[in-house]
Amino acid sequence: MAKSKTIRVTPNVQKCLEELKAVVKSLPAGEKKKRAEGVIIYLSQTFKGKPQPGQGRSCPGGRVFIRE
Repeated sequence: MAKSKTIRVTPNVQKCLEELKAVVKSLPAGEKKKRAEGVIIYLSQTFKGKPQPGQGRSCPGGRVFIRE
């Protein structure tokens, strides 16, 4: 794991998030869409600099995209 706790959001990473948002819009309603929307929310908040739950050491509880 990197020593820095800063996540660098490069233009290509931001573009990937935008592409993910576009794809999720086309998904039919259901569990996969709900999980994908959870991913988008989590990544968007992280990209904005919001601290990650548990300081990013583990998956945040209660997020729909964690369940497998």
